[in-house]
Amino acid sequence: MELSPELLRKLEALAQIPLSPEEEALLLEDLRRILDFVDALPHVEAEEEEEAQGRLREDEPKPSLPQALALSVAPEAEDGFFRVPPVLE
Repeated sequence: MELSPELLRKLEALAQIPLSPEEEALLLEDLRRILDFVDALPHVEAEEEEEAQGRLREDEPKPSLPQALALSVAPEAEDGFFRVPPVLE
């Protein structure tokens, strides 16, 4: 993807973040490096996937941690479960 100064100004307007010319130049260069890195990822992943096939191990089921022991280190427990603060109210 080609990142032009015009596209950067459009993104700047959409984000409502005013940038100085110096900041624009720095951001443009940073974004180009990021996009180059992202473009290279599919090639790296394919090579590493082939290499990793020989290093993977089979899953082996093992006994889990006893419930009482797991709950003994929890900050709060209630009725055999971990108690956590509500996320939504």
